[in-house]
Amino acid sequence: MTHLKNVFVKRDFLTKPELHALTKYVLDHEPEFSPSTVIPHEGPESSTDLTYRKSRVLYNLGEYTSMIQDRLLTLLPDVLTAFKHETFPVAHVDIQLTASNDGDFFRMHQDNSSAEINTREISFVYYFHSEPKAFTGGQLKLYNSQNGAVEQSEEVKAQTITPRQNTVVLFQSSYDHEVLPVRCPSRKFVNSRFTVNGWIMRPEKVAPVKEAKEVASPPQEDMNWLVEAANALSVAYPGPLTKLYLTLAEASEYSGLSREYLQKLIQQKKLTAVDDGGLKVRRADLERL
Repeated sequence: MTHLKNVFVKRDFLTKPELHALTKYVLDHEPEFSPSTVIPHEGPESSTDLTYRKSRVLYNLGEYTSMIQDRLLTLLPDVLTAFKHETFPVAHVDIQLTASNDGDFFRMHQDNSSAEINTREISFVYYFHSEPKAFTGGQLKLYNSQNGAVEQSEEVKAQTITPRQNTVVLFQSSYDHEVLPVRCPSRKFVNSRFTVNGWIMRPEKVAPVKEAKEVASPPQEDMNWLVEAANALSVAYPGPLTKLYLTLAEASEYSGLSREYLQKLIQQKKLTAVDDGGLKVRRADLERL
């Protein structure tokens, strides 16, 4: 393991058989990759912007989702210690797989810069590729700035991390970073720069509830008759009702699919959603996916 400033690097993240199996899974699922999207600062809806980010993404990693989540959560205590970051309860680990080919890039950004994604706490990028390596570039450039403030410097400085086979890199989601352009002369999918990337997310912060001032209550009517009537009912309460509609965050946790993937299904009209002060989907529709 390597601890650069603001960066945690773990080599040999997967075993060799796991790496070979993951690479095969990616190549077998090439037709399922779709253009990558970005979430703008002014709204939650993701969209494609080829001037800002260009690559292809697979949102369903199958059995590899839980395997990679478990490895990341095992590393998390050491990562937080290295960053001197306070511990936090993990609400979700959002994962996607990105294929970057000739000319692909991702301009400078923060991973938690809008309200829709502000629960992202730790970002991760796992690098792998087919052998022999047939691309150059695609480095991760991480700036020494957080939330726009440069740390202990009069100018923005950066660390550049070159993609290395079977290596995972973690950093705080609030740090500015970018992916430099990839050069892949063959332009073949098999020769792409592959990453499993995503975010370890904390729960939504809940605003504290203000204590209500005590006020004198008017005399209450004797309601003992109502208690007795309820006790006389012979039908037992069936227990808590299952929610029929779930928010995107709840649907992601329930199904194991990322919110971006669910949004993509909604945009493709493969999953029906209602707007009830925020997008919601039916639990029954998720179960049929």
